[in-house]
Amino acid sequence: MASSAPSWPGVRPVKTCTECKQSKLRCDSKDMFPNPCSRCQARKLTCTVDPSFRRTPARKRFEAMSRELRELRDQKLSSSRAGSTTSPDPDSTRSQDSSCNTSQPSAAILIDDFELLGLETFNLGDVTIDKQSVIEIFKIFTTTFHPHLPILGPISLKNIHHSHNFLFWTIIVIIALRAPLPTEETLFDRLYEPYMAILRTQTLLAPTPLSKIQALLFLCMWPMPVPHQRDDPSWLYCGIAVNAALYMSLHRSSPKSGIFPSFYSVGVISGNPRERANTWLGCFYVSTSLSMHLGLPPMINAPSDLASIRTILNEHNIPGQFALQVRVLLVMAGFGNVLAYNSNDGVVDSSITQLLDGELDTLRITYPDRWTNMTEYAVMVVKMHVYTLIITRSKSGVSSKDILIKLCLAASLRIVYLANLRFQELPDKSQTMSTIERERTLPKDYFRALGFATIFLLRYFCLNSGHSGPEEQQLAANHVIMAHTIFKSASKHSRDEYGRAASLFETLCKQAPAPPDTIKQNATGRMGVSILLDAISTAREIRGFPVEMPEHEASDMAESLPGPSTIPQTETFDLGSQMIEPWQSDIAFANMFWGDPTWDVYNMATDTPQSVYHSG
Repeated sequence: MASSAPSWPGVRPVKTCTECKQSKLRCDSKDMFPNPCSRCQARKLTCTVDPSFRRTPARKRFEAMSRELRELRDQKLSSSRAGSTTSPDPDSTRSQDSSCNTSQPSAAILIDDFELLGLETFNLGDVTIDKQSVIEIFKIFTTTFHPHLPILGPISLKNIHHSHNFLFWTIIVIIALRAPLPTEETLFDRLYEPYMAILRTQTLLAPTPLSKIQALLFLCMWPMPVPHQRDDPSWLYCGIAVNAALYMSLHRSSPKSGIFPSFYSVGVISGNPRERANTWLGCFYVSTSLSMHLGLPPMINAPSDLASIRTILNEHNIPGQFALQVRVLLVMAGFGNVLAYNSNDGVVDSSITQLLDGELDTLRITYPDRWTNMTEYAVMVVKMHVYTLIITRSKSGVSSKDILIKLCLAASLRIVYLANLRFQELPDKSQTMSTIERERTLPKDYFRALGFATIFLLRYFCLNSGHSGPEEQQLAANHVIMAHTIFKSASKHSRDEYGRAASLFETLCKQAPAPPDTIKQNATGRMGVSILLDAISTAREIRGFPVEMPEHEASDMAESLPGPSTIPQTETFDLGSQMIEPWQSDIAFANMFWGDPTWDVYNMATDTPQSVYHSG
């Protein structure tokens, strides 16, 4: 495959971005791609190349801004006068209050009775945490993390500490890694080894109670950093959680069934109906999302199990946005089974795709009050994975494949747009987190989807010289810059997860444009994720690394895997580290960004210091 630097005749037909063109300054956007131009990077501006952009003279810009300012001032004065002369409508006030209440996260963990414990410090091994830090950590978890996976409670913090110690410390470790307190910046570094010790013990200890299932699900959503992705046990943890849930008959739970008895023959406390139902929904949500992003069959896909999940959603009062995202994955699970196992019939694929699009679009009409940008993001991700599944197994030159590529272009552009919209959104005054800190609290699958969409845009449009026009190439290139900026800005170090994603995009841009059908497909049997695996393989080839792993090397690697106790804890987590410039294109991103051990067949470099992986 050619690896020379592309001339970008179609991707960057205009040399100047809109910001530089407006200021009449020289622009290096063509040379910097996929980075923004130097001026936009320095000023933190959105770098977009638009051939239709026409410069507005300074005087006209000033007049337009003055006019907008007057209109805003007049609008504010009129609204304040109307508010002072009229009384609020009781019905409208009530509806506003109720809408605000529904958007607030449910109080998953009650902290009021925590003071009754009489303890001022809490210990895990040799690590001590004061009570106030624990309270602040659980407040962050309840307001920021738990709404993404609302499977707890309400349950008191006192009860979690007293009866569910593994869940207690799992939550603390996740927050210490993803959203550390200013007063406890080294907490994850200190907790890592003692927590891993109890994690190894608890994971293999049977039977598995409800709280342990919940802890494992949280670990799958916000996994621990590992030196190599072959050491990432998220898929294994998910399997343990799902099978433990089946052992407890959570898939037979119903909110209306009443208390489920606890039997000595089973060996675990059954839990209340609400917790059982929430946890089973969590098992489905986490396992289906993870399997989709890894290109693996879903763990929960039997028709009876999918029917029981629909029953729980209809009968159980759970947070609306989470319920809607579960419904999105239900559509994916139902249609995914048919698509994955049919005979690659183009007519069948086309019909199923239309039905799937209809089902997903109906959700927005059925639940307009619950629809958010995050919900639309989830819908676009499902569509992208279904489209790419059919694209990768369709023959070139077929009209239906070309249509699907265009549909996947729209979905990928929308994913990047929504991610950029969230990234550019200013924090609310009540929020203490910055934009970057808020981004790091998102589940890993959020960034998996963003990375996958970016790689699709690169392969089928930015680097495609045969099937896309200049306008589509330019549009895709602008969105690649957006995604690259998000990953690069979220990174604390050039070799953490976000930095490696940015590096992969930069490396892929070294290719000369070529039709995607001429690219050799190395990975098979992994559904649409094969596009991502091939991109990783291409990046290795560009960097001069072998693509295939010799059998003797795989055996030696398996025998020499380091145990967690061999990782030096003095270098595990450096919260004070800053971004390192310049961003090198030979950074081995692919081996550590995606959570699937089998991707290590691409033999990424293994000499990276442990401290790097704990900073993402």
